[in-house]
Amino acid sequence: MRVSRDIVIQVASDIADKDGLNKLSLKVVAEKLSIRTPSLYNHIESLDDLLREIAHSGMRKMNKQMEKVAIGDSGDTAIKSVSIAYFNFIIAHPGVYETIQWAIWHGNSETSEIFEDYKSLLEKLLLSCNLRTKNIDEVLNLLMSVIHGYSTLQLGKALLNSEEAIKGLSDTIDTVLLGVHKKYD
Repeated sequence: MRVSRDIVIQVASDIADKDGLNKLSLKVVAEKLSIRTPSLYNHIESLDDLLREIAHSGMRKMNKQMEKVAIGDSGDTAIKSVSIAYFNFIIAHPGVYETIQWAIWHGNSETSEIFEDYKSLLEKLLLSCNLRTKNIDEVLNLLMSVIHGYSTLQLGKALLNSEEAIKGLSDTIDTVLLGVHKKYD
């Protein structure tokens, strides 16, 4: 197998998902690729560079999954579908999600741009609800906090019983949207 930057990122992502971020190292990635650790520097600059690339790849995949489920829907239905797609991504890729959280604090301008794509999607969906507010950012921050917070808190449960955890998220989003509509309709 010929090693490339994309392959290094994918192998590292798989290790993070299987074993957790704390088990990911350049040595482990090199061993998995059957190469020497210094050879990785032909494809990445550092462990931090690799972590950012894992996060960027994961963020892009997550954004695409969310965009895909939103097609054809708007308002509350789309918001709920996107929230569940976000959670499903985390269930499938817990190590990558952990890396994304690391990158929020250690990212670069590319990290910010990809995160803005996520925010933009949610903002468009909120605007499709025709809420009467001049400060959509207030509602956007609430929604992002709920999605992220619920997902982070329930990840362990979701790995044991994803259907129950997803139902809980669905109910939580319903409750939040009920309050948002009560305040801004």
